[in-house]
Amino acid sequence: MNSTSSAPVIRSRLELIATQLGFEVLADPGDYVSKLLLRDEIYEAPETDVVTRLVRGGDTCIDAGCHIGYYSCLFAKLVGDKGHVYSFDANPVACLNTRRNLGLNGFTRADVIHAALADTEGKLSFHISSDDQTGLSSLGLIPTSKEIISVPCLRLETFMNARKIDTVRLLKIDVEGAEEILLRGLGPLLSMRVIDYILVECFDERLKLLDTSTERIANILESAGYTPWEYGIGTTAGWSPAAEVRSRGDCNYLFVSSSIVANISPVSLAGVLHWTQVKRAQALSTVDALNQNMEALKQNIEKLQSDIDWLLESIKTHEQESAGLAAAKRHLENVLRQIHSSASWRMLNQWRKFRNWLAPERSWHRRLYDSILGTFRGSN
Repeated sequence: MNSTSSAPVIRSRLELIATQLGFEVLADPGDYVSKLLLRDEIYEAPETDVVTRLVRGGDTCIDAGCHIGYYSCLFAKLVGDKGHVYSFDANPVACLNTRRNLGLNGFTRADVIHAALADTEGKLSFHISSDDQTGLSSLGLIPTSKEIISVPCLRLETFMNARKIDTVRLLKIDVEGAEEILLRGLGPLLSMRVIDYILVECFDERLKLLDTSTERIANILESAGYTPWEYGIGTTAGWSPAAEVRSRGDCNYLFVSSSIVANISPVSLAGVLHWTQVKRAQALSTVDALNQNMEALKQNIEKLQSDIDWLLESIKTHEQESAGLAAAKRHLENVLRQIHSSASWRMLNQWRKFRNWLAPERSWHRRLYDSILGTFRGSN
């Protein structure tokens, strides 16, 4: 569906998530990133950990591709009242969410700008992804696109010069394939290394949307005097200089300006945070298993109760039938007793004895008797 309107669509199904970093976010649990944050109370543990150790009070940070505002809130918490955060996103809904979450935590030293960061000024077409993957929206053509909108675009160089921003502590870039044009939009500011750290996603699957690659991103940054660091390769649970920048979908690269003297500590809390996530996930899994067992037990109890009710009803029916048979038996006994005690029965028995004496069984007298008696009964 094509559209030139940029009016944001406000969702109603939001949940409040208290993160492990001391701030809260309202997020749609149906969104992929929000779902992870809802589960773990932290997002991208290695990147989050290194950001908390690099950003200081009073710093200026830029969040390019702010989505729900997780990094914007983290930056705002770290820079404090004397620092500043600038957040950008081409998706108007992402800007709305980020403003809401910054306001929720009382972070006033942050500006949210609805714009795509590129190497040109004006307007660009922006593809909005499906509801559960809004973070994958891109300037490039995506298969999950549900809407195309026209958005303002600007060069980061122009923005920084207009705001008289002469130094940036950390620039986080997650713009789904537009990383190269964003970096080119810095112009000479990139080679002047006014930015100390650049945390950037280098994932070829996304970069190819705008005909670029991890290799080209690395070349631009290294040529400008930045050294790449990576997580979990040289140091199992920490950051170390990268011998080679390769496409990674699991973790971002940190590019460090050559003007920074101090190295990044190889020690990282990401492993501890990951362990916490694992234990939390295991606990939730255990709770789910217990709930399933309780539900199965409840169903078994209900079935057993149903069987008991059927058995009691059967016993009651059997007792009723037994009582009916007993009454019939007693009635029959009374009838037989009355017959046996009657004068007719006694006379009949006397006649039978006399008959058996006159005409014993199997004698010709008896056959003659039965023949005459049969003729007599037939005539009646």
